Amino acid sequence: MKRIKSGIILAFLILTGTIQLSAQDKADTTAPATTVLRFTCTSTSDDSLQLQAVISVKHEEGSTNLANALVLFYSVEQTGDVKIGGAKTDVHGIAVLKIASRNKYERNDQQMLSLKAMYDGNAKFEASESEFGLKPAKLKVSFYEEDSVRYVKVEGTQLNADGTETPITEGTVIVGVPKMLSILKIAEITLDSTGIGTAEFPKDIIGDSLGNLTVVAYIEENDIFGNIKASADNNWGLHKHLISPDRPSRELWTPIAPLWMIITLIIMLLGVWGHYVYAVVQLVLISKSAKANEKER
Repeated sequence: MKRIKSGIILAFLILTGTIQLSAQDKADTTAPATTVLRFTCTSTSDDSLQLQAVISVKHEEGSTNLANALVLFYSVEQTGDVKIGGAKTDVHGIAVLKIASRNKYERNDQQMLSLKAMYDGNAKFEASESEFGLKPAKLKVSFYEEDSVRYVKVEGTQLNADGTETPITEGTVIVGVPKMLSILKIAEITLDSTGIGTAEFPKDIIGDSLGNLTVVAYIEENDIFGNIKASADNNWGLHKHLISPDRPSRELWTPIAPLWMIITLIIMLLGVWGHYVYAVVQLVLISKSAKANEKER
């Protein structure tokens, strides 16, 4: 009897240990989640390079942003990677680091910088990295008026390793005005041999209450210069929310609602109150019908 009990206890311990060991092995062999790092570099108008890395985590349902992840940025050189700095991702999975456009990092034969963003990963998320190459450059946006016609002017220059600047002799620059969710394109300018291009400024762009506008010029995904972005302000926009004191306009943001909204509201209210009146009338008729039936009896 004792031998049977001992055998049962031993089998139970072995079975329990096996189950625990299997669960532990399963936990240890669980692969970390797949991460995707998207790396871009943008030359800005303040003579700086904006290094931006976006990290997302892949799931069966889709992907989510990875917050509070440390991203390290490097310059890829012949003697090895040179660390530039690091930044942590925000709630949107974005890490940004700004460096000077005129820097000491090594360039290749085309005077392009080779930069790398790296996330080391951990037990939950796998490591990922991405590279981006570009030659530092900049755009300058200005405005002028000629014969009562308003123009926007864009100048593009590339920054050489020796500190000199030469024109960007080819390329298309998009000019637009930032709106709530996107940029409203207003012109497409081709730079000439001097790195300068102009376009007529539209007259129907809405600004703020004083007509102020922010105009953005940018080049995206160029084979040599990567991304370039610049901006400037002017007051050539139409005044927003301009209401005449004697005859106010009917807009969504004015004290007087548009006519279509008033008419729609009246129709809806008439429909609702019409149903109430119909229900009350039916109740009165039913009550009268019931009293008439009682008298007949």
